[in-house]
Amino acid sequence: LDADVTGVISLLEEIVMQGRELTQFITDFTWYLRNLLLVKTADGIEDVIAQLADHMLNVEIETNGSISLKKICDLQKENVTFTMDYKLSCSGMETAMDTDNFSLLTEKDTVKFVTGSLADCERAVEIMKQFRLIGRCHLYFSPVFGSIDPADIVEFMKEQQLNGVNLQIQMHKVIWDPDRRGV
Repeated sequence: LDADVTGVISLLEEIVMQGRELTQFITDFTWYLRNLLLVKTADGIEDVIAQLADHMLNVEIETNGSISLKKICDLQKENVTFTMDYKLSCSGMETAMDTDNFSLLTEKDTVKFVTGSLADCERAVEIMKQFRLIGRCHLYFSPVFGSIDPADIVEFMKEQQLNGVNLQIQMHKVIWDPDRRGV
């Protein structure tokens, strides 16, 4: 199947045409998978998420924060969690962030503040306080590689006494050449 989406869809259509039960196929297939990455490319991904959750798989949804999480939250699946990036001013994407998502997050979920400067860190703290995120979900600062020294973020976190906030570094950029693809 090797990244052949059209081929996968054709295969699924063939399975259905042969009279096989698609729900049973999904059950059997997911039994062999433990970590599955789904990329949202079309509407209706909620049905797939519900199927996976109903089959007792833990579903971790990573999102850039610009898309509403409400439809997925409305599924009320205990084994579905979110990791939501919040892209601050350094990215030029902050105006696209859907802040309504913050009210949907629980203690199982994570918000990563993508920071490129100390001003971004200050803005992240404003957001944490405004939406009462500290203690409600996992919180991370995630520095844009090469834009801000992680040590500066740690000093900021200490000064602000952000004991419940973590630092996440893009380890692949530290271990390998930052421009290297596919690692």
